[in-house]
Amino acid sequence: MNFTFDWNEWFIIISSTIIFSMFLLIRKYFPPVLVIIIWVFNIEFVASIDYFLAATPFKLYYFSDNATYEASAALFHLFMYPSASLLFLYAYDKWELYGKKTVWYILFWTVYSLFFEWLCLKNHVLTYTGWKMYYSIPTYPISAIVLIILFRFIKKKLHELEIYEA
Repeated sequence: MNFTFDWNEWFIIISSTIIFSMFLLIRKYFPPVLVIIIWVFNIEFVASIDYFLAATPFKLYYFSDNATYEASAALFHLFMYPSASLLFLYAYDKWELYGKKTVWYILFWTVYSLFFEWLCLKNHVLTYTGWKMYYSIPTYPISAIVLIILFRFIKKKLHELEIYEA
């Protein structure tokens, strides 16, 4: 494995720390069981997609300095993506961004996600070897919809069990 600790690892650490710190501020909004379910789902969902697209035979992109899996990529999978997803769901639920507002909210997060992906490219966190950024345009809304559907399902089930009161 060709591992070097340079700016892209610092970018991963800094951005993961910021988003995880933001999650810590809102974590009590959700019951712990919901956080755990969303956290584990997100790790598996994102990792499955990343491994599918980044591994053989596609090899469309890789994280960090080389095509092998690096520990720094695990930070994104373990902290960045789940924390960002819970922040996404927090605003969605707290400000009741339902109906037509959901479309605008997903559009906003898609633009933000594309911007962050671009930052990751510029900071050599991601290296495209076949992927194009415009492929991500439908990916983010689909992922957001899947996350909202899962959240609403869990929230309904927890409400039925009188665990979720928000």
